[in-house]
Amino acid sequence: MKLSNENNISIITLPEEVLGGTQVIEFSNLVDSAIEKVPSKVIIDLTNVKVLNSSGLGMIVGAHTSCSKKEFPLVIAAPNPKILELFKITNLTQILTIKDSLLLAKGN
Repeated sequence: MKLSNENNISIITLPEEVLGGTQVIEFSNLVDSAIEKVPSKVIIDLTNVKVLNSSGLGMIVGAHTSCSKKEFPLVIAAPNPKILELFKITNLTQILTIKDSLLLAKGN
């Protein structure tokens, strides 16, 4: 899990497995750090993610809440088809901005 900044965009890149546990604190700290940089948007890059459980979903919803409170757009980038389906069945596609690739997320 890492935070990078590119053209005033904060990008949080997640690992292959997002299962909660100790990741929750690390992710929350990265979201806070991303927001502190006053970006034009925050992107959560799911390019490498193969497994995302309910705790992982909760982490993403928490990031959405944190960004919304500070009025920063949050964009979810590059979920694989299985994870996109998870977003659909949980109706998160109604509240999250989801783009097919990191490149599209940067351009939004």
